[in-house]
Amino acid sequence: MAERLPQYVRIYEALRRRIQENEFPVGSFLPPEFELGDKLKVSRTTVRKAVEMLIKDGFVYVRRGVGTQVLDFKATQPLQYITSFSETLREQGFEVSYRGVRVKTVSAPAKLAADLRIGAGDKVLRIHRVALANGKPIAIMVNYLLPEVAVGIEGRIDRIKSLYAVLESEYDVVIEAAIDSISARAASAEEAEELKVPEGSPLLVVRRITYSKGSPIERADLDIVAGRYEYSVRTMERPGRRGAK
Repeated sequence: MAERLPQYVRIYEALRRRIQENEFPVGSFLPPEFELGDKLKVSRTTVRKAVEMLIKDGFVYVRRGVGTQVLDFKATQPLQYITSFSETLREQGFEVSYRGVRVKTVSAPAKLAADLRIGAGDKVLRIHRVALANGKPIAIMVNYLLPEVAVGIEGRIDRIKSLYAVLESEYDVVIEAAIDSISARAASAEEAEELKVPEGSPLLVVRRITYSKGSPIERADLDIVAGRYEYSVRTMERPGRRGAK
């Protein structure tokens, strides 16, 4: 028999769903604890513990003397523009930081080599980071760079806020295009530990190949906490329908 969740966890899940489904829109305020307790038929203590979980997970913020306000918990990246993950977060008002930064030179396995149009076993620079939005882990980021593209970048990595910005400003790289492949899967135990989520939590998996002067220069592998990030696509008319009646 499955273990029964504590009541405050079930109330947390119920409130979280209502926030994500826009029943409580961004910028609005949750009802007072006593009102939520009456509606959900639980004690104020249970509501308080559930709200504390919402605060910890970045869904709401307590404004003293005002109430509990719903935050913009999800970052949205429009697919029609080339922006880095960290740039998207910052543009939407998140404070971005990194931990677990590791840089080393590795031999490219066959798939990575094919993506970068180099030989299997050729050396690439691997940059590993865990990105935090407002202090909370949101993604594991691994960038593979051709070494000749950014010579000496290892010495700059601790102060890099946006890899694209550094490539453009310090290495005169012109980023012309990017191809994103997007899928989903469950977090492994190791990924869950890095991202501070339960094992098996859904991850948005993005594999991006970035191009300059018609050739690939970088592959980025992003494993993103799915509930905190989304991609938006702006579509135009359907092919072959111009002028159709």
